[in-house]
Amino acid sequence: MPRRPSASIDEPPDHCFAAELPGENPPSFQELKTLYVLASELFALRPWELLSDSRLTLVQAGPGGELCFCCVMGSLGEVYAMHANIGLESYRLHCDIQAGRIVEPGEFFARQRSVYVEAVPRMELERQDRELLAWLHHPQGKGALSPIFRACRPGFHPWFVNAEEVRTLAECIRATIEVFHAVAGGQSGKFWKRAGFFPMAVKEDGAELRYRIELVEATLPEAPPLAPAQGNQEKLEQLRGQDYPVRGVMELDHILSGTPIGKKNERKVCASFALAVDAKTGIVYAPNVADSRTPAGDSLANVFLDAVQSTRVFPQEVRVRTQRMRDCLVPFMELFGVGVKASSKLPAADEARAHLLGFLTGGL
Repeated sequence: MPRRPSASIDEPPDHCFAAELPGENPPSFQELKTLYVLASELFALRPWELLSDSRLTLVQAGPGGELCFCCVMGSLGEVYAMHANIGLESYRLHCDIQAGRIVEPGEFFARQRSVYVEAVPRMELERQDRELLAWLHHPQGKGALSPIFRACRPGFHPWFVNAEEVRTLAECIRATIEVFHAVAGGQSGKFWKRAGFFPMAVKEDGAELRYRIELVEATLPEAPPLAPAQGNQEKLEQLRGQDYPVRGVMELDHILSGTPIGKKNERKVCASFALAVDAKTGIVYAPNVADSRTPAGDSLANVFLDAVQSTRVFPQEVRVRTQRMRDCLVPFMELFGVGVKASSKLPAADEARAHLLGFLTGGL
């Protein structure tokens, strides 16, 4: 039987994670206690036995009442969690993952906006988690799992939840529990029979917290365009007046890496890399290193400027992977009279990318 920890000498603070969330609204201990009770109720139901990561539950939650897409993980017995993807762009990312279009962790981190609770072994707990669980008198013991609460923001690694994120996660857990009970009671009907349709938990008016479940369609608008590339304006002006020769093709590639940047007790941002590679010779010019908050178009514009500055040659054409990337670079490249082409195959850049990712994942 799991044993309960001895009572902590310290009393719980009024607010938790204050040092880890500078400039934000830290959650109160009472809010986290409520969230812990909800998470315990959810995991006690073993919802992964009826739900899966493709059977989404919808709910409007958070300060702005944004649409959240909640999914349960655990059917494979590897990860036990409930993730709430916030907003349509996070739902688009979920669809891309389900379709196998996301192959690199960095792209997931760069696009993900969510809150989640996960049950993990004690060895995976951070010091802050252990302190919170001690104040909550969470049972310990061999093989026991403990809940952690995290928020994912685009461009960042998961981090501790602030007060608003706690409330959003609590609302999403309640909605998931409500839908689970409907499924367990045989009321699910056609919840997930039609592609793109999902059950949505809607709060009913009244003093008592009650929900009704509606079947709604989740439609994705066309992906928004990338911001037009800007680049370093000082370098741009220096190069615009240069009468350099024009020849060859340059492949430009943007890599979203999962490599974390930041101090121990702060939210970690992800590194990103832009590569400029000569398509004929495979020569890789000095990469541009930034964090994932820097627009991809700006990173590619900067690595292009650096390559031209070092070679004193303008390429006749640059090639990028997608039409969206091409569209964001066209106005910038027109300043130099350089054409832009979208191509799914960039042989020289692919080789450079493979070496760089191999170094990041194995060489460090």
